[in-house]
Order: sequence, then C-alpha cells, then structure tokens
Amino acid sequence: MSKKRHIWIHSEPRDLHDDNLDVIVTLPDRTRWWGTFFTFDNIESLRQKNKKTGECLSGTYFYAVNMIICEDASRETIEKVVDDLLEKGILDKFMDRISDVTSEIEKDEDYEEGFFYD
Repeated sequence: MSKKRHIWIHSEPRDLHDDNLDVIVTLPDRTRWWGTFFTFDNIESLRQKNKKTGECLSGTYFYAVNMIICEDASRETIEKVVDDLLEKGILDKFMDRISDVTSEIEKDEDYEEGFFYD
C-alpha cells in the first residue's frame, strides 16, 4: 500500500507532551478515517482531572473512541504513526471510517493535484 495520504489535524497542540488531537486521514481511494491522538502525559492529566471531578469513577478508568496514544502530539509523530499503521495494513483497526470524499468535498479541501485515483 502506498504511503500517499492527506492528514488533517484539528488544531496545533497546546502542549506537545500533554494534549489530544482529532485527526482525519484521507487516502487516494477517497476513504477518510478518524481517530484521536492522545499523549501519554495527557492520559495521566485527564485521570487526575477525573479524580477531582468524579468522572470515570473518580479516575478509576479512562476511555475514548478511536484512541491512539503516542509520545507527543507533533505533526511529525502523528504522520509517522499513520504511516506505520498504513504500512502494516491496520489503519482500520485504530481509526473509524467516516464519509468518503465526494467531488463537492474535494473542491473545498487542499489536496494535491492528482492525489485521488478513480
């Protein structure tokens, strides 16, 4: 499988080592995949917050849909993780497929020319 992909990250990390970011990966076959990248430190920060607020049985557990935990929240790390998942053919095990790219969406997004194959 080609590593050709488009990665959209919801925002820049507020703290490179303590944050979580929504990510959408678009592939040349027009499929799109969504997941949330958490840093290891962010899991602990959320656990401590939950201890105070009482959420998740006061920090006894934590969950998130399509959670991928990584060392930091840099674009470089997210790209490396996505490329590894693609190379291993397991992106679908970590991210949910969302609506495919249509010609209407394609006009609005900043995909390089010739990115999609039909």
